[in-house]
Amino acid sequence: MALRNTTTEWGSLAKGLHWLVAIGILVLIYLGLEQAEMERGDEKAFIRMIHASIAMIVFGLMTLRVFWRWMNESPGHPESFPAWQKLSATLVHWGLYIAVFAQLSSGVMTIATAGSGIPFFGLFKLHLPIAKNSDAHHFWEEVHEYSWRAIAILFAVHVIGALYNHFVLKNDVLRRMTHGVR
Repeated sequence: MALRNTTTEWGSLAKGLHWLVAIGILVLIYLGLEQAEMERGDEKAFIRMIHASIAMIVFGLMTLRVFWRWMNESPGHPESFPAWQKLSATLVHWGLYIAVFAQLSSGVMTIATAGSGIPFFGLFKLHLPIAKNSDAHHFWEEVHEYSWRAIAILFAVHVIGALYNHFVLKNDVLRRMTHGVR
């Protein structure tokens, strides 16, 4: 398997980044929902620290993914796709990128405007040169609260589209982003 993308298939690095980010986002959504209903305390603080730490990793992976995408060619849509399907696939794909960066950035800003550093598995905190500001904190908290819903909707459309292509249209769209799927 080639590291770089071709005009017909995603390379192994693009595939790996795709699946690592997808798993990371699902874990972040789970942890975010899990801690949302918890009372303040050590358990909630621990889950928030893990959540923020994984978010830092996902942010790095997404950044690498975007740079890798711009540095490589990308497989085109199947020729059989009508124009509306090509457009919708492209919009969902880039919508996911934008929503994920909005979610991750708003999480960073929520922590920073609370006057805290972003924790990384209890090893260190990344402090940003942003002043504590309760109005800004509330704004970023709201963005963070609602942007995960956009991710969830786009993620569902993305998965349904991939499965539709694989099982109904029987094309290679899903196979190009997986290893061993026939």
